[in-house]
Amino acid sequence: MTLKKIKKWAERFFVPDESARRQFGFYQQLLREDRKCLRLITRFEEIVHGPVIVDWLQISRLVQNIADAVGQLIDCPEQMRPGAYPDLLPAYNRICRETFYLIPHYRGKKIPPYVLTLKQASEYPRQVGNKAYSLARIIRETAVSVPPGFVVTVNAYHSYLKENNLHGFIGKQLKTLNLQRPQHLQKAASKMRRAILEGTVPPKIKEGILSVMENMKAETAFRTMAVRSSARGEDGEVSFSGQFETVLDVSFEDILNAYKTVLAGKFSVRALTYRLYNGISDAETPMAVLFIPMIDARTSGVVYTLDPMDMCEGACLAIFAVTGPGSRLVDGTTNPDVFLISRHDPTSFLARHPAVENNPSSSQNGVQNKSKNLCLDDQSATVLAKWGLELESLNKAPQDIEWVQDQNNKLFVLQSRPIPGARGLPKLQELTQPSGAKLKKTNLYALDSAPPVPENHDSLLLKTGSPVSKGVASGAVYFLTDDAQMEDVPENAVLLTRRIPPSLASIINRVSAIIAREGSKVGHFASVAREFGLPVVVGTGDMSDCLQPGQMVTVDAYRGAVYEGTVEELISWNKQQQTELTPPFQKKLKPLLPLISSLKLTDPSLSDFSPQNCRSFHDLVRYVHEKGTQEMFSLVNTDGPGMRKTKPLETDIPIVMHVLDLDRGLAENARNLKSVTPEHFESLPMKAVWAGLTDADISWPKGLIHMDWERFDKVSGGIMSLKSSFLGSYALLAKHYAHLLLRFGYHFAVLDTLSGKRAEENYIQFRFKGGGGTPEKKMWRLDMIDRVLKDFDFRISIREDMLEAECKRLSRNATEFRLNVLGYLLGYTPLADMAFDSREHALEMAESILNKWRMKESIP
Repeated sequence: MTLKKIKKWAERFFVPDESARRQFGFYQQLLREDRKCLRLITRFEEIVHGPVIVDWLQISRLVQNIADAVGQLIDCPEQMRPGAYPDLLPAYNRICRETFYLIPHYRGKKIPPYVLTLKQASEYPRQVGNKAYSLARIIRETAVSVPPGFVVTVNAYHSYLKENNLHGFIGKQLKTLNLQRPQHLQKAASKMRRAILEGTVPPKIKEGILSVMENMKAETAFRTMAVRSSARGEDGEVSFSGQFETVLDVSFEDILNAYKTVLAGKFSVRALTYRLYNGISDAETPMAVLFIPMIDARTSGVVYTLDPMDMCEGACLAIFAVTGPGSRLVDGTTNPDVFLISRHDPTSFLARHPAVENNPSSSQNGVQNKSKNLCLDDQSATVLAKWGLELESLNKAPQDIEWVQDQNNKLFVLQSRPIPGARGLPKLQELTQPSGAKLKKTNLYALDSAPPVPENHDSLLLKTGSPVSKGVASGAVYFLTDDAQMEDVPENAVLLTRRIPPSLASIINRVSAIIAREGSKVGHFASVAREFGLPVVVGTGDMSDCLQPGQMVTVDAYRGAVYEGTVEELISWNKQQQTELTPPFQKKLKPLLPLISSLKLTDPSLSDFSPQNCRSFHDLVRYVHEKGTQEMFSLVNTDGPGMRKTKPLETDIPIVMHVLDLDRGLAENARNLKSVTPEHFESLPMKAVWAGLTDADISWPKGLIHMDWERFDKVSGGIMSLKSSFLGSYALLAKHYAHLLLRFGYHFAVLDTLSGKRAEENYIQFRFKGGGGTPEKKMWRLDMIDRVLKDFDFRISIREDMLEAECKRLSRNATEFRLNVLGYLLGYTPLADMAFDSREHALEMAESILNKWRMKESIP
C-alpha cells in the first residue's frame, strides 16, 4: 500500500495531466459501478414492496450481484487515492456477513443413508422430513398404532439430481419463476417435472428401496403401497397441505416410478406457487419420500385436537370420518360424519353430526339431507380422541391427524402435524384446565366477534353455506369448471367451484373468496385457505345457481352467507378487525431491507459520515459516490505544478486558461492544435459555464489579465510570463463532465460538475475563496453569492472567507441552467467586492442578478 501511495503522489506531482486523466478514468468507473449498484438495489426494492413474488434463488442471485457490484465500487476511491480509505473494506465485509447470514443456503449431501425404516428414521430428523419423522417418533415414544414403512432420504434426492445432471437445469428454471407470470411458471414447472420423471434412479438408491420392499413383502400381507411426500419444511410452520404428490395403490413393480412421481411433484405449479408465496427457498424443501403399505380402509378421516373453526370455544376436539379411503375427504370430494368430543373426557360426546348429502331436488327448497347412519362407532371415536390428546402432548401443539380403520376395525395413524393456519390457538396449558373450568375463547383470526348482520340490505342470495375459512370479501363472481381455466381467473374474483381440490392453491393469491357446492373444512385446500386467511364457504349445493358470472357479491365466511353487491358495512367492519395481511414472502424479505436498501448515511458534513457508520450496501454506495466526487473536486492542487499537456485557450475574455481533454471534451479537430478556442468545446457543462461567463451583461475590464496575482507576487518578481500555466486557470473536460480551477486576481474558484442523462448522477460542486477587498467586503460578496445560489437549490456552507456550494440530482437541463448562473457569477464578482459600500448594497445586487436569471428560467 505504501508503494502505491508513493507512486500516486509522484504521478500527481510530476505528470499531473496524466494523473488527471487516470483519475477521471477511475471516476467514470465509479459512476458506472454506482449506476449498477443503484439499479440492482432498486430492483430489490421493487421485489420487496411490490411484492413481486419470485423464487429465493433469484433473490439470492440478486443479493450476490448487489454485493459484487458494491465490492467493485468500493475499490474505486482506493484507486483514486491509495490508503485513504482503510475502513471501507472492513465495513463492506461486515455488511456482507450480516446479509448472507439471512439468505437461505443449503448444500445437500449426496452420501448415505439413502433408505431408512420408520424405526430408524427417528435418528435422522433432517434426512426424513417432518411427516416421516413424526411417525417415527410416534412409533418410538407411544403405543399409538402406525403401519410399518420406510423413507427414501433427502440425501437420496440430492444424489438423484446429481446423477441425472439436474441441479444446474433446475436452478436455471427456478431463477426465472415469478408469480406475476403464471404462463411462464406453468412452462417452467412442466420442464422440471419432465426432467425428473425422465431420470434414472441411481443403483444404490434402487437397491436400497427394493431390498426393504422384499423384507416388507416377507413380513406383511400388504400388496400395494402408498408413496407420499415428506419434504423438509413440509408439515412444519407451513403445511404444504395437499401441494405435493401422493401416489396410492402402487404395486411393487411400479415402486420406482412412483418414487420419481413424488420427486417431480416438488415442482408442480401448485407446490411452486405455495412455496414462493410463503417465501420458502427450494433449498429449504429437499424431498424425502415416505412409503407405507396401503390399508384396505373400512373408515378413514381426520382428527383435529382443536377445531380450527372453533365450534365449541376450545372445549372439544373434532373427528371427521368417511367410509372407505380418506382421499375422498381431504381432496374435498365428499362430506364427512362429524364427532365433537370433550377434551377433558374423551368418552363424552358433545355432538354427532351425520354427513350432509346434497340432494338436488331438496336443496332447491333450501333443504339438505343428512345420512342416518354414522360410519364410525363411539368406541373407535374414543380411541382416536385419546390418541389425539396423546399426540398433542407429545408434539406440544394442537394436531391435525390422518387416520384409517381397516376391515378388522383396527385403527392406524398415517400422519400427525400441527394444525395448519391455527393463528391464535390457545396454549396447551390453557387447553388442559380441569373439567368444568371456564376456557378462554379461542379465535384463530384475532377477531373479537362475528361481523354484524347488515342493516337495510335485502339482497341476501345464500345463507346455507358452511364456513371453512373465516373472513369477509367482495368481488365479481367467476365460474371455474375445471383446472384448465385457472390461468384465466381474474384478479380479486369470487370463485364459484364445484369443490375445493388442492390445486386451487396455485391461484390462491389471485382470488378474494371461494364459494363451493361441496367440500369440508378438513380438506387439504381448506387448511391452505386458513393459512392464507382466504374466506371460503362450502356446501351450498344447487343453491349457488342463483349466482351469475360477473355479478358483484360480498361473502360473509363467518355465517356462510353471500350478499348481492358490495356490502360496505361488512367490508368496513372487516377492515377495522384485520390489519392488511402481508404476504409471507414479503415478511421474509423485510429483514434484508436494512442491510441492502436503507439509507442512514445522508449528510457528508457530519462527523458520522464514515464507513464505520455504514449499515447497508446503499450507505456504502452513498459514501463512495460522495468521496469519489470529492476526489475529483480536488483533482488539481492549487499549490502544485502546472500541467504540461494542456492547450492554452484563445479567447476575448482576459483570462489565462489551460484546457485538458479527458474524454471528448474538445472537438476532434482540436487534437493536433497547439491552442483551442471556445468553439472547440464539446463538454456540455463547460459550454453552460462559458455561456454565463460571456453573458452580454458582464463587462470585462480592458487590459487586465485574470490570473493568480497572489502567486505572481510571491514567486515571479515580475519576470514570469503572465500567461504561464503556473498562474492560470484550468479546465479539465469530458463530454458530460468539467473540472475548473479558476484564478481571478486574489481569489480562486473550483467548480466540479457532471451533467448527463441520469439525473441521479448529476451534480455541481463549487468553492469560492479570497479576494482583494477588506474582510468585511469579502463577506458581503459571499452573502451576495449565497443569496443567489440558494434561490437555485444550492446547499451553502460558509467558513471564514470561503463559500462551498453543492446542487445534486437535477435533470441535465436544470443542471446546465444553474451552470449558466454560476458562470455569470464568476464573471460578475471578481472585482465586485471593491464596489460594495454595505451588505445591503451586496444583497441588492443579488436581487438584480436573481431577477435576470429568474426571467431566463421561466422562458421555455
